[in-house]
Amino acid sequence: MRINLKKYIFAGLGAFVLSSILCAADSYAVFENLTATGAEIFEGMKQIIWGAAGFGIIAVAIGALFGALNWKWLAAIIIGLVVIAGTGGLLTYLTAGTGADVSVNGITDTLINAADD
Repeated sequence: MRINLKKYIFAGLGAFVLSSILCAADSYAVFENLTATGAEIFEGMKQIIWGAAGFGIIAVAIGALFGALNWKWLAAIIIGLVVIAGTGGLLTYLTAGTGADVSVNGITDTLINAADD
């Protein structure tokens, strides 16, 4: 039994094009609820990550008091917090001018911007 990959790729591409043409009306409405739910989950996870990072920093500080400062853990916590804090700003930057308003969905930037002061 031989599988012809070209046939499957062309059949899938044809089905995608056909469905894009025939089912294009109001397709954005399906993703509005998905986007709102994703933003809500992201905000909830952000609160959990901030709390867990606080416990991690306390653990690193206790280790440092006993002379066992773990630089890998400290660097991982700091990098993770910067990534989580900057995600909202990155999404706002990437979707600027596309009609997608990320801040309306609840994803906000938690980094301090010096230009806002």
